[in-house]
Amino acid sequence: MLEKIRQTILERRLLAPRERVLVGVSGGPDSLALLDALAALAPEFGWRLHVAHFNHRLRGADSDGDEAFVHETAGGYGLPFSAGGGDVRAFAAEAKLSIEDAARRSRHGFFQDTARALGLEKLALGHNADDQVETLLQRLLRGAGTRGLAAIHASNRLGDVIVVRPLLDVWKTEILGYIRQRGLKFREDSSNRDLQFQRNKIRHELIPALERDYNPALKPLLHQTAEMLAAEDEWMEAEAARVFGGGKKKAGRVTLQTGRLLREHLAVQRRAIYRWLLDNDVGAAVDFETVETLRRMAASGQPAQLTLTEEARVLWTEDRLEMEKSEGGRRKVGKGGLKAESEGATTWRLKVPGVTEIPALGIVVEVELAMGSRVPKPRAVANPKSKIQNPKSLEEWLDADAIGGTLAVRMWRPGDRYQPIGMTTAKKLQNIFVDEKTPVQLRHRTPLFLAINSEICWVAGYRIGEKFKITAATARAVRICIRPQKDKS
Repeated sequence: MLEKIRQTILERRLLAPRERVLVGVSGGPDSLALLDALAALAPEFGWRLHVAHFNHRLRGADSDGDEAFVHETAGGYGLPFSAGGGDVRAFAAEAKLSIEDAARRSRHGFFQDTARALGLEKLALGHNADDQVETLLQRLLRGAGTRGLAAIHASNRLGDVIVVRPLLDVWKTEILGYIRQRGLKFREDSSNRDLQFQRNKIRHELIPALERDYNPALKPLLHQTAEMLAAEDEWMEAEAARVFGGGKKKAGRVTLQTGRLLREHLAVQRRAIYRWLLDNDVGAAVDFETVETLRRMAASGQPAQLTLTEEARVLWTEDRLEMEKSEGGRRKVGKGGLKAESEGATTWRLKVPGVTEIPALGIVVEVELAMGSRVPKPRAVANPKSKIQNPKSLEEWLDADAIGGTLAVRMWRPGDRYQPIGMTTAKKLQNIFVDEKTPVQLRHRTPLFLAINSEICWVAGYRIGEKFKITAATARAVRICIRPQKDKS
């Protein structure tokens, strides 16, 4: 295994001779094997190693025991040691993250801070070939493009630090064999067997089932797939950079010229927009639907805007996308402000499931997913409403699969059409408003809920769309609840 790691480092150019390297060590077998291998190869390459450990404080005394063990192990190799820690559970609750995500963010933040303080540019982590396969499957289940399915890269940038993974071509069985051969001690993390974490379910349930019932060579095949996608992803990044160039700042706004962009291949268009969003610190809002909505905005040639977060939105005018970011939760308004007629162009993405506040409308929208016996009977929810109601206190059920996984809200635009439940054809929303004698002011304040393809699935206070009704065949449903936003003053 040591020779395999040596070849990976040389072929992938992960570490140069005489480099100073921060080595992330958890105390488990993977990171211990990494540390031992790098220490064994260090005299040949002249590397200077520094051990770092982050205490997640998720397992009480066991977590503290991990830290003490790694500290002692580093001393056994004669290497300097740095430790950090944080209340990951509290951070997850405060930031509304999963424990896994909160732990990863906390750990990465510590590694970046430590590397910066020590003046180190490289961070070595113990991800292995099994991790690669698990990550690919995890992202496939969540939905991902080429970049996501490329899974774990052998080398990538984390802020100012370059992360390298010398064990990425090594399988877990090889690591355990190396550990036994070298007589190394390591710490067992009981959370690695906890099936409440999706990665553990993939590792202990999904992969064994796929190997048993479909392909016994599944893991090598998926590892190879991730390698091919990683190479294609690198090429795509280079193409996006060629047409993107990082965007330009204009009058306090970050702009992306779309004239040239729209002449490129569809895949390059999407990657350039994706990169533009990431580079401007709105990563939490980046997903396929956001990217595609912005691309379509640019291609339509019509002025429009999309709200990304409470602090950021994107506007399209003339030949560019412009990102407008706020300070302290309030967006800056340019000269002359926003014209009233542009209000209908704003689109708010909803958390599915989750709670989304829309201060501009004074409402809070809660979306809940229901499956199996929790899906209501059609007759209980599919009754057409005859009059438009106050859109600030409503509830409705729709077919989740018909919606397609994402929901958004915007206001009425001239030309909007949809097919209300109970009708055989689509109808102009303006005509519905007229027929219902809806006041003009209410027409411009009635939220329209949009499915994944931007089709109207519910006019709040009126009827849902015919295509989105609950039927006897509905397997998954969404419950949408609208309530007034509380005054925070």
